[in-house]
Amino acid sequence: MTRTKQVRFYFHKVVHEGEQIDLSTVFDEVALRYRDNPDRYTFQLSDDKYKLERLARPNDMEPYYHLVVEELRDFNFPSKTRLNGQSQDLGLEEDEFLGEKMSALYDSENALFMLQVNRNSISTNKFEFFLSALLDKLNYKCDIRLPVIIQSDAERVARSFIGYKHVAIKMGQDTNPTDNFDLISIIQNAISSDKDSSLFDVEISLTAKKDKNKNGEYLPDSIVREVMSIDRNGVKKLHVRGRNYDERLETVDLISNKLTEVIHFQYDNNRTLNPDSVFSEMSLRYSDIKYKVLRNR
Repeated sequence: MTRTKQVRFYFHKVVHEGEQIDLSTVFDEVALRYRDNPDRYTFQLSDDKYKLERLARPNDMEPYYHLVVEELRDFNFPSKTRLNGQSQDLGLEEDEFLGEKMSALYDSENALFMLQVNRNSISTNKFEFFLSALLDKLNYKCDIRLPVIIQSDAERVARSFIGYKHVAIKMGQDTNPTDNFDLISIIQNAISSDKDSSLFDVEISLTAKKDKNKNGEYLPDSIVREVMSIDRNGVKKLHVRGRNYDERLETVDLISNKLTEVIHFQYDNNRTLNPDSVFSEMSLRYSDIKYKVLRNR
């Protein structure tokens, strides 16, 4: 059975002293060095080590820069095992690590990043420090910031969808659902009456299944709008995905209002996400939704 992974992406401006700046000169310099030299830039940020494993320049096939950053894990290794056999250590040498990859797309024309969210790899904040360390290493004196792009019209967009494909809500103990939405009310009552309710959250996710007999397949508008009408005090996540009037699918984050995109990937034969495949899909998706990113930057 083919396994898939859902990956989330956020979008960030590149800012120095309040103004957007382009990093293509820096990236061109690194790409030229990487072409002729096997050594890679590595940095230690706090207690963690990171490596710029790859930096590919735009070309006729891919119009954007592709960066791959690895978090180098040198402790708490998993073991390898068989279903009915004994477990074994990975047997890494002292100078070997486990690498957790994160892909970044850079649009030099608009000085924007599309960053893969990978909880096992470098975070957005650490990526900002990583870029600053790289610039300092190359003698560029810039105080880089990567503010996330906020979707200012998120509420309007979510309510204007012509069809809803997915809705997900995560609630804490302080959530106050409307009386009309019985499912949330029942769960919330159970949370409120549990003495350990502060130790867990409740998440509900609804996804429309494909209907082979119909051209369009969506969730009932009434259910999605009821979920969106909930008192959001205590709500930790509220994501809505639907089709807009341009026949495009959009995902909207109604809590943090971060401009977000979700892509589903298939694992390769090595049971990993191939960075080339990830970037290819990132590039296609970014080109498709660039209008939305630029509208909100």
